[in-house]
Amino acid sequence: QPMHRSGILVLTNHVSVLSYGDTVKRIVAGVKKIVDSTLYVHVENTCNVSQILNTHPSTSNTPRSFSSDIFPFISKFYEEAASQCEDLDVNILLHNIGQHSGRRYILSLLYITCRPIQCIITDHAENSNIESEIIRKFVLGQYALNEDSSSGSTIPILGIEEHSFVHNNVKSQSTMVTGKGNVVIGGTFDKIHSGHKVLLSEAALLANKRLLIGVTDGKMLERKTLHELIRGCETRISSVQAFLLDVHDFCIKEVVPILDPIGPASTDPDLQCIVVSKETERGGVVVNEARRKNNLNDLYVHVIGEGLLIGDESSSPTKETKLSSSTLRYKSLGTLRKSPNMRTLSHPPGAYVIGLTGGIASGKSSIAKRLQNLGAVVVDCDKLGHLAYSPGTKTFKKVVENFGSEVVSESGEIDRKILGTKIFGVDSKNRDLLNSIVWPEIERLARLKILEATSERKEKVICVLDAAVLLEAGWDNFCHEVWVSVVTRDEAIKRVVERDGRTIADTERRIQSQLSNKERVEKANVVLSTMWETSATQAQVEKAWSFLVERITKAGIIRH
Repeated sequence: QPMHRSGILVLTNHVSVLSYGDTVKRIVAGVKKIVDSTLYVHVENTCNVSQILNTHPSTSNTPRSFSSDIFPFISKFYEEAASQCEDLDVNILLHNIGQHSGRRYILSLLYITCRPIQCIITDHAENSNIESEIIRKFVLGQYALNEDSSSGSTIPILGIEEHSFVHNNVKSQSTMVTGKGNVVIGGTFDKIHSGHKVLLSEAALLANKRLLIGVTDGKMLERKTLHELIRGCETRISSVQAFLLDVHDFCIKEVVPILDPIGPASTDPDLQCIVVSKETERGGVVVNEARRKNNLNDLYVHVIGEGLLIGDESSSPTKETKLSSSTLRYKSLGTLRKSPNMRTLSHPPGAYVIGLTGGIASGKSSIAKRLQNLGAVVVDCDKLGHLAYSPGTKTFKKVVENFGSEVVSESGEIDRKILGTKIFGVDSKNRDLLNSIVWPEIERLARLKILEATSERKEKVICVLDAAVLLEAGWDNFCHEVWVSVVTRDEAIKRVVERDGRTIADTERRIQSQLSNKERVEKANVVLSTMWETSATQAQVEKAWSFLVERITKAGIIRH
């Protein structure tokens, strides 16, 4: 059967049944053969299959409390979806569970999903034509299909291939859960993943008055792996709001940036509950200690699902044992972050130019060598910098005229160490002066090197411009893509001190004079990192090269 971009999965069995054994695993395995982009999940928390098929939609009722079975189901379903089909955006709908406002309904009947529904999928064991129509009527009585989706009368009803999911002798150990009033949670929420969805879903169900969400920002992010790749706070807040808007109709939500580990949780007198994972359970204790100091009530600490965030079986060097944004950021290394620059007239003819840059000791040159081994022509701008002010050149004379004869060594060449002491001071005027003298000449030499490489071949050549000051000098203007290598500040200092014998203070001063990793990443098409073992760097470079060759071959830029 053809794949559909989106669909709604109507689970007619009660959640206590669905959480039994490998039921969820088999349901997800069936669903991924039908939908490949967006899946909404309608689950029943208060009734079973016969009730859903024999109750008129308009008379369905949402209770003030709900069964605790929903919590392990949410965790299990999101975990299984992340394991089997990580590219499928799964959203378990919560509007029919617990107490909420009902704001997102048309005529108080129909719930609006943010994306169109193109098919209806069911787990019902005996999916006859009559039962299919009953399910269709149930869905049309519950949901307003977007205008881009199929009309209600023609939307297909599809069953999962292995559909015998009913376990009549399963006994639920559930208890009834009532709302906790004003609930607070916190997190970075970079790239909303299944673990975030579990946390946000359980918090939304418990918050029957107000949900306060703290999104970490500022210096708190600096401890995160590859924090330079973390999206801006406003973007992350919007992602949280978009997810909750899609799955829940609870309207009293407040999403705010927080700059310390506790945020408003220690000072808001109206809060009654904090939602955490097992890994962050200690944070609930710390919050309550802070609240006691402020003469406020302790918060009820709710630990999500099975206690742990969703596991991650990948072999990422980040050493994370759970699905995390850090792992996702690592997996993004070597992938295209934004479209290449294809429209400039300043590209050297006959070459596809990659501008490779990074801060001091970022491993940029080692990446260049790996790319060279894969077939790229590397133009080393650091070496061209030496040539730019070779004795006898106009640039040499300008450097001596502006910085004095003491920068000339006994061999008659520019002594870069002595020159460095003059330009890496507090005052940037000397550095700016030197750059204005040398950078135009380096660019001229670089273009000549690229021209030489292209003149020797009929096919377009992939050239890598290895340049520490690529962005500062504006050389990215004649590059199709900018690739950036990043390491942490501490790692860069350690490498420079060990490699060059410089003092920590001198190294910090040099790093301070450069662009930050964050500024470089904002300009990057591709980001790489040499923070881990060499095999991890090699894997990143090979992945980046493979994707590069694939996209420029598809674009007809080269034949490979």
